Amino acid sequence: MGIARFKLMVVLAVFISLLTGCFGLGSKEEADDTPHYYIIDVDRGAVANRFPDDRTLYLKPVTVTSHFRGKTLVFRIGENEFRSQPPHEFFSEPEEMFTEQLRRWLQKSGMFSQVVTTETSHADFVLETAVTALYGEKREQFSPQAALEMQFFLSSTEKDKAQTLFQTGLRIDVDVDSPTPANIVKGWQQGLEELLATVEDDLSGYFAKRTP
Repeated sequence: MGIARFKLMVVLAVFISLLTGCFGLGSKEEADDTPHYYIIDVDRGAVANRFPDDRTLYLKPVTVTSHFRGKTLVFRIGENEFRSQPPHEFFSEPEEMFTEQLRRWLQKSGMFSQVVTTETSHADFVLETAVTALYGEKREQFSPQAALEMQFFLSSTEKDKAQTLFQTGLRIDVDVDSPTPANIVKGWQQGLEELLATVEDDLSGYFAKRTP
């Protein structure tokens, strides 16, 4: 009787193990704990042909709202519910990454003679930027999207003109095939490229009006 019971337990254990393996195939990606690192890297492409002689911009470090400030990617799964997606992370801090992307883009734009990221008394303008939305849309009632929202505030360094000269808020929701981390990051990259092209046009229009 004891041997028969032992054999039955062995058979059940093997059967359960096989079932676990079969059902685990569908959640392989979720169960994967291998670190994955991502970057958002955009390129304006061609460098502008002309640059102003003396118009230095001090680009303050980009700030990211506290909800999305960490390295780990964040998905929206409910009306007021967000969930981090470990082990999927940005390679560097989001604030550093966005600051560098913005600096490279504006330096190529031809709107400024120089774009610096360290405070200097020689700067003519200051640009403050905030990322207020950075998440993957994964709610069942919505199409999968990569959401990105940014705010821009341009001011003069002249004491008598310290008020905000130009400001804009831009949001873009890029449709993706499925809400996987890799697709969401690709969507953010596309969104950032379109967003920076738009803010460049807006700033160009502002400076065109200032030119006599």
